[in-house]
Amino acid sequence: MGLLLLVSMGASAQNPQLQENFRSCDGGYMGCNQSLLTAAQQEQVHRSTLRRNFVACDGGYSGCVDSLLTEDQKEQVRKSALRRNFASCDGGYAGCDQALLTDVQRAQAYTSALRRNLASCDGGYSGCNQSLLTEAQQAKVQKSALHRNLASCDGGYSGCNRALLTQSQKAQVAASALARNFRNCDGGYSGCNTGLLTSEQRAAVEQSAIRHNAYNCAHGFSGCAPSTVSTIAPQANTRPKPAVGQRALTATSPSSTLEKPSANSLAAYESATETAATPSPPVVAPMFTGCAENGSCYGDISAATGRAKTTHVSGYTRSDGTYVRGHYRSK
Repeated sequence: MGLLLLVSMGASAQNPQLQENFRSCDGGYMGCNQSLLTAAQQEQVHRSTLRRNFVACDGGYSGCVDSLLTEDQKEQVRKSALRRNFASCDGGYAGCDQALLTDVQRAQAYTSALRRNLASCDGGYSGCNQSLLTEAQQAKVQKSALHRNLASCDGGYSGCNRALLTQSQKAQVAASALARNFRNCDGGYSGCNTGLLTSEQRAAVEQSAIRHNAYNCAHGFSGCAPSTVSTIAPQANTRPKPAVGQRALTATSPSSTLEKPSANSLAAYESATETAATPSPPVVAPMFTGCAENGSCYGDISAATGRAKTTHVSGYTRSDGTYVRGHYRSK
């Protein structure tokens, strides 16, 4: 009786191990011991191996053994390989074998290649082959290049070629440069050239510097110059009327209120640039405050809350792709 009980307990202890070994063999995992399988389990493991091999071959994955495929499976694997090759050729990916394409597929792949080339040329990307463009496409690409160049010049970015600008565009670029310079000076940012400021702008910059300095001194921030603190409370935010040819700094859209440049705005800008080769010392203003990207300035009174705007919010892009310019808001 005791011997039978011991045999029963040993069989129960081995059963989970046998089940684990079968799962390893059936899934193709390491640790499989074929000698522990029953005849029925070996048959099932063989079928699972053939099924996994077919999936690998049909998907073009490593581990495919062609000799384990049936004739029908080999035909399906061949068709799948041809479909993958056409997708590579049509998308311009590596691994394309033109010799495996039909005439219809080859024509479609060539059309797709021309379309990708036009997109590269029109966007100014590498990989553009001008010789593949039609005359109409070349005209479109040239127009796009001029538009990008104007945007670079108007924004003060690198890559600007002034020789490609028209006279009206040069006037617009000059006005934009003067507006950026005023914003830099009024906010105490680097890149300020006081030699390019009008007398009204210089007065506004000096008032901003006094207001910023008073705030820094009152709150113990760096950049405080106690000897220049005004005993008069800073006035409400005032901005000078922009000079002709400059952008008007409004709270709604400072970048979209460009006044029509006058005929001599470009000449005035170039003349001011030449005379400002040795500019006068810039007005020192702390970089803590100033005017934000959308034209709102530190200390403005919020129409919604009635409180002063003292919190700066940097520009950011919403999830829908809309860009929100940097601005000041009240707490």
